[in-house]
Amino acid sequence: MNIQLSPPVSFNTVARLPLADNLLAISEQRKSGLILCKEFHAEFAGPGAAISSFVEQPYRAVIAIGEPELVTSKTLSQRRQAYSRRIQWGRWLSKIAEHPEPVERIERLFAGFEGFFGRQVVTSLPVEVVAAMVGVLPETAKTVQERYFNLGHAGGPTYLFPQDQQLTVSVISWDGLFRGDVVQPLQRATTMQEICRAYDLLKSA
Repeated sequence: MNIQLSPPVSFNTVARLPLADNLLAISEQRKSGLILCKEFHAEFAGPGAAISSFVEQPYRAVIAIGEPELVTSKTLSQRRQAYSRRIQWGRWLSKIAEHPEPVERIERLFAGFEGFFGRQVVTSLPVEVVAAMVGVLPETAKTVQERYFNLGHAGGPTYLFPQDQQLTVSVISWDGLFRGDVVQPLQRATTMQEICRAYDLLKSA
């Protein structure tokens, strides 16, 4: 059975909703996702996944891949669907993180993201964020990323799609998610501290 989520909502609308009505999900109509940076790790929520649950640990920063659109999940069926999608994405990442070899964890994460979003996204991901997603040292993530995509070569990486079709990786505020603006593009060398600082600035803007 195909379950249709509610239409996109504005930030002001969500701000007025009771806490129990605030369950949001990432629309499945776009090729996009969110990396949710928490205190000691980072999670990935792909299309259809629930976010902003009141029982969830607060986010230190939110990183957007592409241009995600948030929708409200109001009915019981919609909520179940959204939670199910979040669990599925969580299990996908957990299986990667459980591998005993750190290098292979990174390689599997890159392979999955490249399949979902294309090579430009993977080459743009900050190494500290990658490390936090699968529990490895940032130095390991950097080494594998450079080797995996030959980033040290003068010609740079080879992209799978034309440049104008590339998805972007950026820090975004909750307001920006609803308005579709207020983003801070990221680079591979951007540190987690810089990401969190940018997120705080966007929230206060």
